[in-house]
Amino acid sequence: MVLKAVSIVVPAQFLKLILSLGLQILIARMLLPDGRGVYGICIATSTVLLVATFFGNEFGIRYLLVRKRITSAQAFRYLVLTATLAFMITLALAWALIHFDIWLAERVTWAQLAIASGLAFSQLVTTQINVFMTISGRYLSASVLAVAEEALKLGAMVALLVAFPSVEMALGGAILGNLVVATFSSVRYKFYRKDYRALRLRDLVFIYRYGLRSLWLNLSNLSNAHMGTLALSGLMSNERLGIYNLAFALIAKVQVFPDALNRVLVPASMTNRDGDSRFQMVRISVTGLLVFSLLVVPVLGFWSKPIITLLFGIEYVDSGPIAFILFVGFAFKIIGKPLEAHFNEVVGRPALVAGIQFFSMTMMIALTYFGAVSHGLIGAAIGSATAIALGGFALFLAYARSSGRSLLSPINFASLLGRVRQIAARIR
Repeated sequence: MVLKAVSIVVPAQFLKLILSLGLQILIARMLLPDGRGVYGICIATSTVLLVATFFGNEFGIRYLLVRKRITSAQAFRYLVLTATLAFMITLALAWALIHFDIWLAERVTWAQLAIASGLAFSQLVTTQINVFMTISGRYLSASVLAVAEEALKLGAMVALLVAFPSVEMALGGAILGNLVVATFSSVRYKFYRKDYRALRLRDLVFIYRYGLRSLWLNLSNLSNAHMGTLALSGLMSNERLGIYNLAFALIAKVQVFPDALNRVLVPASMTNRDGDSRFQMVRISVTGLLVFSLLVVPVLGFWSKPIITLLFGIEYVDSGPIAFILFVGFAFKIIGKPLEAHFNEVVGRPALVAGIQFFSMTMMIALTYFGAVSHGLIGAAIGSATAIALGGFALFLAYARSSGRSLLSPINFASLLGRVRQIAARIR
């Protein structure tokens, strides 16, 4: 069952990644580095504000859902209720940032931040609906909708950006795609029902308490790809920021693979109480992600500049080396994703992962900033990659300490490939 689910979810996420790449190409070419920098500032600011006000509530909702203490319809209502409240607070904070000239008022407008906040809200709701569907076993439907979401975004952006090439249209096109998928999903799969008697105060209290414990985990996970932008926004021009932000956004997208894998493995782990079986599931996941990372590193190492130039234009050629450096750091985070899910949703220890991610986030801001001051964009990339790698390494140490089993022991490459072949054979 697990392998069948993986065989459905992972290819769908690959298609979604391809469409997402098309989105990035369109935005980069239509807005150019200067506009791409403004777009990055808007996305970074609005996402951090929404995540900070939403806390880690989705983890509390998913915790209850996985343990069958609430239904998918209840989970959807709790999501919309808590996310809407967070969105309203985010709009107020974004207005204050611009009105009182607290944050980059000379580079972004209130309208841009408001639209970006709407995108952050719609993306949060759409992503969590997809997670709920996957947890409930609707792997194929969730995968199809995930691909449809990116396709709709791309179509809407093409129409809007060709007619009116601006940051506002890029953000608005993405919102349209999210809204269509969220509306269809909630109606088609009966997430939305006009019965609010199922809302329970004790569930909301639990969700917010769990969310507060997961706050720094959520802030880090949803905005790690933007912390570098925030750290550099006061140091660099929009053009240089756009070059860095493009590289970071591209590499951060690779996380869709481990995230998709976790959506399948978490429910499977919950139904299997045996510690050895859970350990083997984590180990197989880590092994597969390690092989994936080892395959990507040489590709980016040799051909990052030609690839970036071909896809995004000569204006972004400096993003090539930055993307390679960032992926080296992100590889640790990618490989450690199954451990995040293990601690946060399987054994219910979000505070542990939150502490590690808070450390990583703090280090990212500091190392990215000081790296940029000393060595420009390359120094910023090295600083970000180092911080991300330290966070991933800490996860492995925490898992080894809590389980008494080490996933960091030397494994020869032949055995890795042998394990992957066995998995592939079983899927076929």
